[in-house]
Amino acid sequence: MYEIYCKLRDLKKYKDADVSKATGITKSTFTDWKNGRSTPKLDKLQKIADFLGVTVEYLTTGKKPEHRLIPEDAVPIDFLSLARLPILGSSRCGKPMFAESNIEGYEYAFVENCEDCFYLRAKGDSMIGAGINEGDLLLIRKQSDVDSGDIAIINIDEDEETLKRVIKKDKTVVLKPENPAYETKIFIGKDLNALQIQGRLMQVIKKY
Repeated sequence: MYEIYCKLRDLKKYKDADVSKATGITKSTFTDWKNGRSTPKLDKLQKIADFLGVTVEYLTTGKKPEHRLIPEDAVPIDFLSLARLPILGSSRCGKPMFAESNIEGYEYAFVENCEDCFYLRAKGDSMIGAGINEGDLLLIRKQSDVDSGDIAIINIDEDEETLKRVIKKDKTVVLKPENPAYETKIFIGKDLNALQIQGRLMQVIKKY
């Protein structure tokens, strides 16, 4: 099995360090595998197989599937060129709540120039009209201002965060939900000092 992995790795001109970085599997796992001390568990084998563009069956046995799983015109993804971003807590799409900064996991970002991005997991249903549902992953680009009409993460009074559509008009900022069951909030004058934009929504990864 390890010999098959080595052939696939060398064919794509990768090193163990490259595979480790892209999959999140420790380098010691590959060392133990090489020396015969242990074999990666199924979940790790799946990550390695996905990265190398083969099935787990092929990685472990060298046997090709009878039916082609990948279309001939499919474009391979270079995972090393993608940003691997942390998933930080949750953002409630309803009653505002603080998005905790604990890392739940990691996810690749399939967009360019996303070094200043991170993921949040949506909770609540106030943004369902924008296609954002409970459990969806929200790709957020860190920025302190957004255009009127953008959906953004906004910090309120330094201890609450919420995801809403930002509407700007004159010297007024409106935080608009995309669900008529929720109240639109209007900030004007000194109340604007309570708002701090944390970032703009770039992409939604659906949770089914």
